[in-house]
Amino acid sequence: MKPHTQLRFLSIALFALWGRAGAEDLPPFVVSPALLGKPAAARPAPRAVSAPSAAPAAARPAPAPARSAPAAAPGRKSAAAPAPLTSPGSTRISADRVTGHQDVDAVAEGSATLLRDATRVDADRLQYFELTDEVEATGNVRVLRGTDEMTGPHARIKVQEQTGVFDSPSYSISRPARGPRPGQAPLLPGQALPASQQPISGHGSADSLVLEGENQFRFSNASWTSCKPARPDWYLQAKELDLDYDSEVGEARHGTLWFKGLPVAYLPWADFPLGESRKSGLLSPTFGTSNKVGFDLTLPYYFNLAPNYDDTLTTRLMGRRGLQFRNEARYINPNFRGITYLEYMPQDQVEGRSRYVGSVRHDHNFGGGWTSNLNVNGVSDPRYFIDLSTRLALTSQVNLLRQGSVTYAGGGWWSATGLLQGFQTLDDPKTGAAPVSIPYKRLPQLTLTANRPELPGGTTFQLASEFVAFSHPTQDEGRRLTFYPQLSLPLQTAAFHFTPKIGVHTTRYELDRRVSTGDNSTTRTLPILSVDSGVTFEREASFGGRDFVQTLEPRVYYLYVPYRDQSNIPNFDTGFYDFNFAQIFAENVYTGGDRISNANQITTAVQSRLIDPTTGAETVRAALGQRYYLVDQRVTLNKDTPARTGKQADLLAAFGINLAPKTTLDTAWQYNPRDNWTERFNFGFRFQPGYARTVGVSWRYRRNYSTDPANPNGFRDIDLTGQWPLWGNWYGVGRYNRNLRDHRLTQGIAGVEYNAGCWVFRGVVQHLTTSATDVTRAFFFQLEFNGAGSLGSSPLNVLRRSVPGYNRINDGSNPFSSDDDF
Repeated sequence: MKPHTQLRFLSIALFALWGRAGAEDLPPFVVSPALLGKPAAARPAPRAVSAPSAAPAAARPAPAPARSAPAAAPGRKSAAAPAPLTSPGSTRISADRVTGHQDVDAVAEGSATLLRDATRVDADRLQYFELTDEVEATGNVRVLRGTDEMTGPHARIKVQEQTGVFDSPSYSISRPARGPRPGQAPLLPGQALPASQQPISGHGSADSLVLEGENQFRFSNASWTSCKPARPDWYLQAKELDLDYDSEVGEARHGTLWFKGLPVAYLPWADFPLGESRKSGLLSPTFGTSNKVGFDLTLPYYFNLAPNYDDTLTTRLMGRRGLQFRNEARYINPNFRGITYLEYMPQDQVEGRSRYVGSVRHDHNFGGGWTSNLNVNGVSDPRYFIDLSTRLALTSQVNLLRQGSVTYAGGGWWSATGLLQGFQTLDDPKTGAAPVSIPYKRLPQLTLTANRPELPGGTTFQLASEFVAFSHPTQDEGRRLTFYPQLSLPLQTAAFHFTPKIGVHTTRYELDRRVSTGDNSTTRTLPILSVDSGVTFEREASFGGRDFVQTLEPRVYYLYVPYRDQSNIPNFDTGFYDFNFAQIFAENVYTGGDRISNANQITTAVQSRLIDPTTGAETVRAALGQRYYLVDQRVTLNKDTPARTGKQADLLAAFGINLAPKTTLDTAWQYNPRDNWTERFNFGFRFQPGYARTVGVSWRYRRNYSTDPANPNGFRDIDLTGQWPLWGNWYGVGRYNRNLRDHRLTQGIAGVEYNAGCWVFRGVVQHLTTSATDVTRAFFFQLEFNGAGSLGSSPLNVLRRSVPGYNRINDGSNPFSSDDDF
């Protein structure tokens, strides 16, 4: 036998004898990464397994410091994060007793611990096999890997590969919280962390666990919940459960959803998100009821086709009306984006026919200043939204837009647009309202606009020009060419502005008359002169112990337009502007281009504001304005419209104040000094001191000036909205919008919400007046399980649209909701 062979045999024998005599006095057992077959470049120089030595105790490596854990095994000392090893990737074993064979295995008994980087294994007994890098743990086993923890009676794991099996484990798996996205708004008072910033966590137990690598878990006969361990109000019980934290997706087979000890849903197969990632799969079904459709069940399937486009296919079963199919496709690209939506019902059992609605919206940037837009909408019949929608904005619309345009804006100071525009008119005789007038189609409309500042003498040139061909099935048709060049001289400083402007508005018509008489060709030329001036005064002021900058901003505007007879010109697209502070400084009281009112008038207004000098925020704003006429009006919209008389227009007043952050009061008043009555009055107050705490009150009045009692154009209504904590974790939410003129409820919403931390309950009742004779009543009931979808019919979109300031009490977006946003 060679000498070095004899020495090696002797060292192994001494090690075995020493281990059996007094292993409790040994230093921790350390295995070098070299023995695990790791590349040498990724570590320091190899070290051999520590052998027993007679070195003094002070020279031995210190035991690992204590580490607290969420659920320490009975009788085990608390463990702490392992101290950094001298060599990353090394394995350290410590226990009351350690035995083993060098380069083969090590057996640790009594409070045994194995440490490898971020992995820790605790057990009553550990056996570590160096050649295969496996550890077998028995008795009160606890495995810590980063923020994951698994406990049970027995486990056998490959430490580096993080694969193996675990018998009867209880587990807790979490991933750290994400930080806020760039530009994300700060949290409101009382707002919890958004879902995107919350930790990804879940826990449960199983008959067995197979570890399939880092972040890969496969359980048999397992439970899973996002609730706290002390109170699992809900949990998913599944025969097979896979959790993949790389793709952030969980998959359950033969599962049952339990809530408060009761089974609420059987899931033959389901997948659910473990984070914010999107994945193809069946979304949570929703069910509800309303007087128009009866029982309402939807089953959506989500296709995650690519990171930048997806598709959702929904089957909807309505008890009264039958089966409906719905598809929504979305896509986004740096140069284009769009959405396509389609609903189709093969047979409406109430109407006895097929019904559909569709929408295509697309925006495209071709580069070089070229862009395009497409917005096409269509519906099978005028009552579709009245019968099947819960949105007030949809049930009240009478025209669906169909439009496509191409724009070039690469000229810098000029741009051009080509447009094709038409409408689908929803005229329903069952509503009892007057017939809806069909708007003209624009086939096509071509516009050219220009704005060239800093010309010689400081002048600015502007141009508005247009060619449009109007098409209508029953009315006069024609082509209109407009050319309106303008020249202005802006004189402006920080304290005042003075801008005289002159322009010539020329319009040429080529007409195909059907219902009117007159020339088929006509030209209208009008010079337009205006002068706009204003001054801004500022001073330091103090109110209520706070410092402000107070402004006083008077403004005077003069306008002159001579009279031209326009009674022989058809009205293709002209109407009245809304009378407000913006309009009283406009050149024309009419929209469109078929009527230009004569004018010789002066408009005066004054505004005062209180501004916070440190933030620049506006705290108080008050304004007063009125127009004075020097001549009578002679150009009217049509023969039936009376001309204005009198020298004074209505008086406008407005006042707004920010009482506190998210707390505002706004009011506006339009007063008729000729007849001494109020034409319009609006009042609005909104109080939102924190997250999910908002109250709004508004009152609107408009005087009725219609001579047709069946179709009044005035209104008087009150609108109360709010969301507020009631007691404990209960919240109330509602809206009361009442038409005081007709003494009926336009929209009413009443609901309660409960936030239990890991689940949320919502119950909402909605009353919606869809026409003079129709009312829709719907009930929404939803149980939302954080991290595992929801049951019921979601009222979230109804609440967001109807209650200003509404906030979701558990925050974040549920990727399983199938709310209808169309």
